[in-house]
Amino acid sequence: MGIATGTVDTEAILADEKVVDMEDEFRLLQPDETQFMTILNKLPSKVAKAIKVNWLEDDYFPRQARVEGSQTNVDTAIEVEAGQGLYFRANDLVRVMRTGEMIEVTSVATDTLTVVRGVGSATNQAMNDADELLIVSNASAQGADVGILKITTRTLGFNYTQIVRHPFGFTNTDVEIETYGPGDPMNEIAKKAVEHKRSLEALHWFGARDFVSASPSSKGYMGGIAEYLVTNVFSSIGNLSRGVLDDKLRVIFQNGSRNKAIFAAPVPGQALSGLMADNWVRAQPGQKLYGAKVSGFITGAFGDEVPVIVKREWGAFPTASNQYGSWMFVIDLDYVKKRPFRNRGTKLLRNRQGNGEDKTTHEYLTELSMEVSVEAAHGILKGVTGPA
Repeated sequence: MGIATGTVDTEAILADEKVVDMEDEFRLLQPDETQFMTILNKLPSKVAKAIKVNWLEDDYFPRQARVEGSQTNVDTAIEVEAGQGLYFRANDLVRVMRTGEMIEVTSVATDTLTVVRGVGSATNQAMNDADELLIVSNASAQGADVGILKITTRTLGFNYTQIVRHPFGFTNTDVEIETYGPGDPMNEIAKKAVEHKRSLEALHWFGARDFVSASPSSKGYMGGIAEYLVTNVFSSIGNLSRGVLDDKLRVIFQNGSRNKAIFAAPVPGQALSGLMADNWVRAQPGQKLYGAKVSGFITGAFGDEVPVIVKREWGAFPTASNQYGSWMFVIDLDYVKKRPFRNRGTKLLRNRQGNGEDKTTHEYLTELSMEVSVEAAHGILKGVTGPA
């Protein structure tokens, strides 16, 4: 027992006697910013029934090719780029788009076209290397046979399912003590749900497609969007101008649907907002895309308002040398699909501890894959350093 003399202030009270003024709600440094997962959850999905998911892709017969090397105005053996001879049949009418000359193909040998020059009113002109050719149509003579049969063949797209786990646990003594706020494990359940979703979000962007066969512990790796894109990958953009953005969007919008959205790191997002005001549409209150808040950019080539979603968490990524903090994805939402494995979608699995352990262990577990089809319908702009 102690003895106090005089007026008693707060410091005379034992620390353990004091009621702590504690806010019940925990504050997180980075709130949930997993917009792409939110959108994918709203889009049509398909259950995966095997560890490898497949899909088929097809396209219409090609209509454009390029001249390989220069040609005079009287050459009748025209070279096209490697592999493009397959696009042509005898009797095809082909425009040289730079000069307007029409030529007619009489035969094809690998990538060499034997042609008749100057069909129609346009005169023969020399061709430059990489001149663009447009296959307009096929002209058949009266009574002719059907000619050479050609079709496009389907291609196989595939990905693997990946198991993503976030376990957490506490001693049973810790579980039972009385705390301010929801306490453990309830607080950790809420926090781990966000961490698990953020991990899935990053996997959908940056995952690597692979499979390691090592029975009984084989492992699948799910490829993310960046793993698939080849055609429309534009690096070292630098300061983003309205003209550069419109040029890139025009190329990306040429394929797939017009249901596209932009997902941008904060630096490219700042560059977008710095463009001309008549092309940047700020989000209105409540404006959302499949549950995710958006702004928008109006393309000059197609006049579409493209939703823009700024990925705030990517602001922590470096921007130098085309790193992720400088990236801006353009995604065709009609050609991405979530593929959760059958009965293995995201679940909170409780009480994973061993029978004799005096503790409580839970985990979030997901096994899933994703389809990224028609890769030329999507695009990435890398190395955006700011507005022009």
